[in-house]
Amino acid sequence: MDSRGNVLESMLYRRDGATAEIVLNRPDRRNATDLVFYDDLMACLDLAENEADVRVVVLRAEGPAFCAGQNLKFTGSASPAEIRLYRLRMQQAWDRIMRHPRPIIARIQGDALGGGTYIARSCDLVVARRQARFGMREILAGEQSGGVLLHFLGKQRALEMSLLGRFVDGDEAERWGLINKAVDTEEELDAQVAAWTEQLAALPPLGIRQTKLAAAHALDLAGLNALMQADFGGTLRHTEDWAEAKRAFQERRRPEFKGR
Repeated sequence: MDSRGNVLESMLYRRDGATAEIVLNRPDRRNATDLVFYDDLMACLDLAENEADVRVVVLRAEGPAFCAGQNLKFTGSASPAEIRLYRLRMQQAWDRIMRHPRPIIARIQGDALGGGTYIARSCDLVVARRQARFGMREILAGEQSGGVLLHFLGKQRALEMSLLGRFVDGDEAERWGLINKAVDTEEELDAQVAAWTEQLAALPPLGIRQTKLAAAHALDLAGLNALMQADFGGTLRHTEDWAEAKRAFQERRRPEFKGR
């Protein structure tokens, strides 16, 4: 297919006038992330940049979930080298969204967890259904979710999500500033995306690009990029608690952590 309807393994890229849509398209896996996912996402972002008449990018998903975070079947069996490459691709994709020359709108129809929350916060404008949940659940998998959200939510709220692994719904995410707007229905999601798309397409592209770069630079000065590159939690994969979390997930039971 041509660039107006590319089909990749885990997502779709399609065009509608000046708008490019990137569609997460593994609904049977709740659009969980792995190496293929992030490679496909980067390829779609490249397409949107290289097509000169694209003015706005919309990131959306098929199925009940926007993105359930890491595919535990992949991360539970991947080699250390594969995990390092996965982390690199993941961080590159988040950074690419933030520095992309086109404004990127996230349309969140369902749960955005772990990496799904990070993808959403990387976008420029985010609208979500009220029942959609955001969460950093890595702590329950024997891992850590980092301190990235501190730059967006402040220490207390970021740690409430990362230490407790609790869910935050669309209304709370809007109050906290994690998203721009919460709505009730799919129709309202589409209406808000359409309104933002129309506004952004009428604005000067070079001004938008420089505004995004300035925002990304400000976050760099605050230490975001350095934090993302640090290997906090890299040793957790070698602990008994990490292995227990993976076993409990596969056996559908509550894990028993020993601190070892």
